[in-house]
Amino acid sequence: MDGDSLLDLFDALVDDVVGALSDLEDWGPSGVRQSQYNHDVVADEIIVQRLLAEGMGVLSEESGLVGDGDIIVVVDPVDGSTNGSRALPWYASSLCAVDSEGPAVALVANLATGDRFRAIRGEGAQSDEVEIQPSSCASLGDALVAFSGLPPSHGGWGQFRSFGAAALDLCAVATGSFDGYVDVDRAHGIWDYLGAVLICTEAGVPVVDSAGAELVVLDPQERRGPVAAATEELLSELLIMQQQWSPLA
Repeated sequence: MDGDSLLDLFDALVDDVVGALSDLEDWGPSGVRQSQYNHDVVADEIIVQRLLAEGMGVLSEESGLVGDGDIIVVVDPVDGSTNGSRALPWYASSLCAVDSEGPAVALVANLATGDRFRAIRGEGAQSDEVEIQPSSCASLGDALVAFSGLPPSHGGWGQFRSFGAAALDLCAVATGSFDGYVDVDRAHGIWDYLGAVLICTEAGVPVVDSAGAELVVLDPQERRGPVAAATEELLSELLIMQQQWSPLA
């Protein structure tokens, strides 16, 4: 399946998720495990079953690693689940196809607003068929930075936000809405960030783990701390700031 066909499939899956969630009455906790909501379960079933039927492997936050195939799709059925449970319009489905060369095709879709961000390796990143690009911010003092987790002290940024959905936060760096992003606690699984990392990379946004670890790791137990910035200069400042907070990270 080529890149365009994969994106068509991902879009169709998100359409199905949006339709199912529009009929969902209970957006509360699933009662199965901590921090899981009913909408996580509904979205996971829709996405995973279809991908398995297409002969792909799946690594999902909700289902773990299932199936087999030359392509593994890393899935966060609903990133920002708590936002969704509170009707805050910042939650998304994230899908990223990984082949033998790494991340290949990605879709991050805001389930509340309909905004969708897409990327195919080597072909750039788009939203609503328009090429996206980051800001040109090169100075932390001028930057609007998004955080996951609580910064222990003021790091010298211009302004900050904490919206609670890593995939959308990273895509907002790719579009220039945010100038940078920092995971303070290095607490994210690959499903939280991989689709958005490909979108950022294709938009020209550098993304690294704050401790220098490999971001593409298909292990549901591993956790990483993505840091992204509009420019290499700003990325360097964000990494210095993060190391000052967590010198052993």
